[in-house]
Amino acid sequence: MILGLTGPAQAGKSTAAKYLVDKYGFKELSLSEHVLDPILKERGEEVTKMARSKLGDELRKKEGMDALAKRLLALIDSPRIVISNFRSPEEVEFFMNKTPSFHLIMIDAKPEARFSRRSAIDPSTMEEFLKRDEVDTKNKGMGTVFEMADYHVDNNGKINQLYKQLDSIMDEIGISLEESGD
Repeated sequence: MILGLTGPAQAGKSTAAKYLVDKYGFKELSLSEHVLDPILKERGEEVTKMARSKLGDELRKKEGMDALAKRLLALIDSPRIVISNFRSPEEVEFFMNKTPSFHLIMIDAKPEARFSRRSAIDPSTMEEFLKRDEVDTKNKGMGTVFEMADYHVDNNGKINQLYKQLDSIMDEIGISLEESGD
């Protein structure tokens, strides 16, 4: 089973992935961390959100819009995988076609909440922060990816509310704690 996570920057995808790893026994892979970051480091470039975005655009232009998904597929070595950071519809379609048990979960939060959660590699102004989402929506079809989601999670509340929504999704999909080895 492969679960895909999508959503705008700092909506809570990493927090959701960690919860699925810790509670349900998934292994986390990231289109950014496992595909893009090693290339950036090899090139001697700083790992930033914008550098990731530019490199992703470069690879998609050279190898097709599903380039990151194809590269990530080679890293899958577990029956339960959660993949964060889907940006293009072609990435989602690639996994839908390769894995009959693929489910896409959209994590969202209001811009103000997301900006307050920004990390050291995120832009420091709200304008720059939101520009990245705008670029991804326009250039990669991120809005279409959001529409493709099987499940939608509102992450504007407390963390336990996020967890309850994820538990409901796992229950609906048919993943139980007993199966995860807990």
